[in-house]
Amino acid sequence: MKFLNIVKSLGLLSVISAAFISCENDNDLGPSIFDLTEKPKTELDQWIYDNYTKDYNIAATYKWNQAFGYYDKTLFPPKEENVKPALQMVKKIWIDSYTQAGGEDFVKKIAPREFHLIGSYNYDPDLQTVVLGEAGGGARITLFNTDYVEHHDLESIRTFVHTIQHEYVHILNQTKDYDRVTWSKISPGGHYTNSWYLYSDEESNNLGFVTNYARSNYDEDFAETASFVLLNTKAEWEAFLNDISEPEGRKKIESKVEQVVRYYKEQLKIDFWQLRDFAEQNTDDVVNDNF
Repeated sequence: MKFLNIVKSLGLLSVISAAFISCENDNDLGPSIFDLTEKPKTELDQWIYDNYTKDYNIAATYKWNQAFGYYDKTLFPPKEENVKPALQMVKKIWIDSYTQAGGEDFVKKIAPREFHLIGSYNYDPDLQTVVLGEAGGGARITLFNTDYVEHHDLESIRTFVHTIQHEYVHILNQTKDYDRVTWSKISPGGHYTNSWYLYSDEESNNLGFVTNYARSNYDEDFAETASFVLLNTKAEWEAFLNDISEPEGRKKIESKVEQVVRYYKEQLKIDFWQLRDFAEQNTDDVVNDNF
């Protein structure tokens, strides 16, 4: 049986070889059916290249690409007039803040390689939740609801920027990990759950989590804790802590923030509270069109 298989394989190889010989002898293949001419950059494409790709090696795509998946979703690409304002917002609040706190080369060395913008919300009917963004192995970050960002509304801006702040923490953790042993001792594993969406933020706060989504697992907890602080002002952060009715819950959140601050200082050489200050100022600039 093995001998017959080898013979069949050799026979197939002979046919393939003959085909290649035939092709080599046929020089009149005609013009290519593919359009290989380089498309000129639009004004938007040039802006993306100048502000993202040239300095940070980050591509930003906004046209529909079925290869990215979402076959079971009803989604649509963003209107082109909404792409640049959204990317300006991300650059000002995310890139500029980390550059100010970590140095000119910080984001150039550690960053996702691509942003993909989608105009619509991504609703999950099973969980009855809205997915704000997704990350693919730290290489691509997809940002949803690009068409619905209110560019002078603070909460709308925070909702949109939350995705990149959260996912960037994951990317940083992939580069240099946080102290998982210490983190695991703050909140026992039993407090984490795949059914996080069934609980309110208030319930989760009292258990020691900044949001209900932070209860997904250790990694999401770390990223949510860091991004949550970066999105709020000092006064809002203090008010948030004071509103937690369970003292033990507040103590756990404060312990987690201490670990975040330590991680940024020891692993990234960044003053986390200074980074938060830059993010606050840059967010104010976006709200007031001062950028």
